[in-house]
Amino acid sequence: MADLYPTPTRLALLRDVDAGRVADDTRGDAWLTVGRSVARVTARVAALAAAGWIERPDQGAVWQLTPAGRAVLDAADASRGRP
Repeated sequence: MADLYPTPTRLALLRDVDAGRVADDTRGDAWLTVGRSVARVTARVAALAAAGWIERPDQGAVWQLTPAGRAVLDAADASRGRP
């Protein structure tokens, strides 16, 4: 799973992780919260974690980017001309 391709959907989820909008509940399911909308993203989060792009520091509830995940986002932004 380390050779995960950064699709638009995965990049969007990485941006949500970077913004602190992805967290686990007490049962271990991952949830994306944007405003009043909530979506279960457990499988997608598991794929990003297996690729080493995100982690939960100290097993906290909120997911964070790893240096590898930051590099994926930075590369995608550079290819799109984003600062």
